Amino acid sequence: MTKLYKPTIYAKNIFEINYSKLKEKNIKYLLFDIDNTIADNREKYPSSEIISLFKTLQKQGFKLVIITNSLPHRALRFAKKLNVKAYYLSFKPLSYNYHRILRKIKVSPNKIAAIGDQILTDIKGANKHNITSILVDKISSNESFITKLNRYKENRLINKYHIIKRGEYYE
Repeated sequence: MTKLYKPTIYAKNIFEINYSKLKEKNIKYLLFDIDNTIADNREKYPSSEIISLFKTLQKQGFKLVIITNSLPHRALRFAKKLNVKAYYLSFKPLSYNYHRILRKIKVSPNKIAAIGDQILTDIKGANKHNITSILVDKISSNESFITKLNRYKENRLINKYHIIKRGEYYE
């Protein structure tokens, strides 16, 4: 059970991920969550730093995709600014959009990494599909009621099963 919740990689934020190492592991696609992964959920658009990171990753040959539980208007606004495809209302960790992405890109799951800030949604969703899962610390404590509820459950899992130690990052 706990292996579904254990991230492959744990990094402080998306800027601290060792993308060179992902390249060495033959990762071709990076699936990014939006809220509290690349932006505070109050931000309407990605920051200039995020736009720059996405451009750099694309120049390095990565294909970038947004997979989010956010509403369409938010996801599409970010996708347009970042020049990527977005899959919204994903209801992660459910499989529907993961299957859509896998069918669309026609790449083996071992060539994909998914990046997010929540164990119960992002990490579990990626692990269920044999996708490299990368957990990052949340950007902000500003969260919806549902996310706060998930965080409570997540913290109980972390403490009970020692899934990660907060702040002890690993590749």
